[in-house]
Amino acid sequence: MTENETPEPSMTIAIPNGLRRLCRPVAFRGVALRLALLSLALLPSACQMDDPNAFAPACPVVEVPGEAADLVAYAGDAHDIAHMTTRVGLTRVTGNCQQGSRGGKGRARSITTNISVGMDVTRGPATKGRSVEIPYFIAVVYDGEIKSKKQFVETVTFPPNVTHMLTHTRIVPIDLPVSHRVTIDGYHIEVGFQLTPDQLAYNRSHLITPSFHPL
Repeated sequence: MTENETPEPSMTIAIPNGLRRLCRPVAFRGVALRLALLSLALLPSACQMDDPNAFAPACPVVEVPGEAADLVAYAGDAHDIAHMTTRVGLTRVTGNCQQGSRGGKGRARSITTNISVGMDVTRGPATKGRSVEIPYFIAVVYDGEIKSKKQFVETVTFPPNVTHMLTHTRIVPIDLPVSHRVTIDGYHIEVGFQLTPDQLAYNRSHLITPSFHPL
C-alpha cells in the first residue's frame, strides 16, 4: 500500500463457537450494531459520494439469525450420531465494500458488498462419499423489509480419512442501489443456512439452552 492509498472498509464478524449462540441472537445483534456504528463513522458525506476520489463507502450491518447459524442433517428419521450426515456451524462473515456503478456527474448509483462465509464442517458416519453440499442464503434488508434473498450451495470435498475441516465460501458480490434518498445505513444483510422445516425445528428444540429457575 502506498502513502496515498487508503484501505477499503472491511467487515469481519466472528461468531462464537458452541450451540449457545443459538439462544443468544439478541446479543449477536448487539455486536452487529456496534460494528455498524463504527462503520458509519467512515460513511462519506453526500459531497464525497460525488467525488470519485473519495474514501470507499462503509459496509452495511451483517446479522446471522441465531436459529440459522447451525445445520445438522441426518439420514432418515433417527437423530443420533450413527445417522448424522453433516454438521455445520457458521464461524465468521468477512468482506469489504466499494463503489459500484455511477450515474451522471460521477454519482454513485450502487455500492458493492463482497461477502464470504466461514464454516466449520463435520462429515458424519452416514455420509456417502467424501463430498457434502451445504445450502446457505444471503438476504438484503432495507428499512426492515427483505428486498432480495438468494440461495447458494457450497460443495465441500474432504480429503481421504478426514471428517472435519474449516472452510469458506467463494466471494459473493452484492450490488446495493443508493441515492440521496436510499442510503447505505438503511441496509443490513442477513446470512445463514437454508434449513428445511425439520432442521429448523431441530435447532429450536435441541440447540437452545434451557432456562433454570430458582427453587
